[in-house]
Amino acid sequence: MRIGDRATAYRIPLLACVLLAFALRVLLLDSQSLWYDEGVTAAITQRGLGELTQWTANDIQPPLYYYVVAGWGRLGGWSEWSLRWPSAFFGVLAVPLLAMLALNLTRRRSAALLAALLTALHPLLVYYSQEARMYAMLVALGLLAGYLLVRAATAEPAGWRLWAGYVVAATAAVYTHYFAFFLLLGIGIAFLLESRARWNRQRIWCFVAANVAVLVLYVPWFAALFTRLRVDRSYWQGALKLNEALLAVAVSFTSGETVAERMAIWLLVVYGVISAWALVRLWHTRGQSRRLLIYGLLWLAAPTVAVLALALNVPKFNARYDIVALPGLLLLWAGGLSIDRRAVYARGLSIAAIMALVSGFFFADLNWFFNPAFTKDEWRQVAAFLRERIRPDEQVVLVSGHAWPVWEYYAPDMPALRLPDLPTLDVDAVLDFAGTGPALQAAFAEESGKRAAWLVNWQDEVVDPNDVTPVQLELGGREKGQSEAFYGLTLRRFSSLRPARFETAPPVVHVLDAHFGDQVILRGYNVLNNGDLLLFWQRSTGAAGTAADLHFALESTTVDGVPIAKPQDRRLSGYTYPFWRWPADAIVMGHIPAQAWLGESPQLGVVRFTVRVYDARDPASTPLVTTGGRDQLEVAPVQVIID
Repeated sequence: MRIGDRATAYRIPLLACVLLAFALRVLLLDSQSLWYDEGVTAAITQRGLGELTQWTANDIQPPLYYYVVAGWGRLGGWSEWSLRWPSAFFGVLAVPLLAMLALNLTRRRSAALLAALLTALHPLLVYYSQEARMYAMLVALGLLAGYLLVRAATAEPAGWRLWAGYVVAATAAVYTHYFAFFLLLGIGIAFLLESRARWNRQRIWCFVAANVAVLVLYVPWFAALFTRLRVDRSYWQGALKLNEALLAVAVSFTSGETVAERMAIWLLVVYGVISAWALVRLWHTRGQSRRLLIYGLLWLAAPTVAVLALALNVPKFNARYDIVALPGLLLLWAGGLSIDRRAVYARGLSIAAIMALVSGFFFADLNWFFNPAFTKDEWRQVAAFLRERIRPDEQVVLVSGHAWPVWEYYAPDMPALRLPDLPTLDVDAVLDFAGTGPALQAAFAEESGKRAAWLVNWQDEVVDPNDVTPVQLELGGREKGQSEAFYGLTLRRFSSLRPARFETAPPVVHVLDAHFGDQVILRGYNVLNNGDLLLFWQRSTGAAGTAADLHFALESTTVDGVPIAKPQDRRLSGYTYPFWRWPADAIVMGHIPAQAWLGESPQLGVVRFTVRVYDARDPASTPLVTTGGRDQLEVAPVQVIID
């Protein structure tokens, strides 16, 4: 075959992979609603440059991606399609970049074409190429920086253009996402290993100078980076479960976000065998394959280890944070499975492995496009539903309040009362009666003309784990049907609201002041008109600093002792608000729905109930004794009236 024919035989399949990637990344690009993070992108990119920069300095990501979307939005508009287009563009760009990188590392066009095909189809890359966030751009810039560094490692002489390009690409990457530094660390170690082996001092000095330049260019943003590490409260304190985090990374790097977890875990066996086979072939092949092995492993391992190490101290983790490491795995697959060996069995195994990868990716991509189980939060649908029904005397109540960017994107004509009224998530800002009462009283004051509420719940398990807001609305009026469930959100309607009925302190009607050990006090309870039971708890003085995970068991009976119901044991308050998170002096509410403690068909009558408290960390579930030395509290009969 002539040289021109061979070049054409390479370029046409590569172009086909690029076109395939383009088709997958623009297919149904605006079919799903923006979710919260994308709403943030929409909100802040429409602001002025100074305000945008200040916002990102106070948020968890640097500003370059937002600058790009802001510039594009002023040309292409602010539709869902337009907001997601930059991600689609960078997602397509990643295909030729990874192909060029694989070609440079292996000198084999088969490896480059396989890398392009896997990049075009990979479900995680397809998914984030259709999201108005910075992850596709991060991957593309990381690939560009890596490609230029690999080129600079062997260029004769070491050209300044390659190093200048690396500085630009690397700086752009770290201004796109903080974790790009971890990628630069990984590929930097690989570069030094390669240059050290050849003892090329000139290249090492160029490498050092280039990375110093990147750090110097990043000086204006270092203060923002370290401030966010110090003050960020968008995660719960606790310990990272390392095994679960590693599993999440493995699943996302193989099946992406769009395969059911149980199936994805089983598929890890297949992907693990494929990865082992690719590594074996690379290890036993001399020359350029060893070079790819070094870069691929460090590209994959360094960011992953660094992200997990950071999460051990700052326990905020999502597998997408490690997406910058994914090209390392694709390089290893492409390099190992494309090695041309004469042994028929080896070639057959590699072909089977490639077919398995392509089939798995295709299945996950189909799920993303056509399986409703993988739908984004349906903000657009909630807004459309309300717009057709909301009346002038009705008020939208938004829980969580930090979801205002996506709400304002879809419903600027329906202002919402935000609970809590914070610009970004603070997991310590848990709603209580003191915080919600005054806000609701003002929103539904007589002069406001508002008499009903549509409660939009999203991430309420974080900011309202104890159901304070729906309890307040039930106290203030009554729930009147028309509740709807959307993917990721719920919608409830309350009517006949009166401001005087909203509480600014825990509404303890029946006082108990019952102590359980030296841990917790049951201050009292209340039974709402809908039959829901509210229990009000407070830490004992002796429980300061305890890590106890207190649960309670409740049983209800008639006055004659006939069993009515025994709800499943649960934490004293909301599941996501365990005992160790409670403030020292706060009275915390536990909410038990009527059907849970009064049976499936609650009716009015006189009811008794008992409460037993224990530490769930105790294998024996030993009850905490009450003041009278008993293992449970027997509550006096209460009249239940349901209207």
